[in-house]
Amino acid sequence: MKKVIVTLGSAVMGLAVCLCFMWAADVLGLSALFPSPAGEDDYSVRLDYFVVGVCPSFLLLGAWIGYTSVESADQWSGMWAGTVAGSLAVFVGTSLLYRQLETLTASRAANHAVLLFFVAWVIFSVCGAALARDLYRDAPAA
Repeated sequence: MKKVIVTLGSAVMGLAVCLCFMWAADVLGLSALFPSPAGEDDYSVRLDYFVVGVCPSFLLLGAWIGYTSVESADQWSGMWAGTVAGSLAVFVGTSLLYRQLETLTASRAANHAVLLFFVAWVIFSVCGAALARDLYRDAPAA
């Protein structure tokens, strides 16, 4: 029963981390702004990418973190730190590319850049969590 509760709680936390990063990116300007030549149509496509792709990915990532680290709070927190580090790497890297992103004048190109950003965000977050899991799994017991 403990494994189910930790897995579900961690899954919800994964969704919360995803939403908090998007909020921080919007409010704090943590990431580059992607141009929207088609206006609302671009926002609709990007929202679909986010709701259908990114949110479920972070939900599953959170569940995986909870499932694999149910017996170790250190591993659990380390995996979340890896997730946050991977997310920060993508957001900071994207913000460094703001000059290149500003040159995207076609709607399709801008939306593909957003899709690439979302895919990189998920991949780097998963890699950060997996790296932390491997570090804690290989660490000697205290």
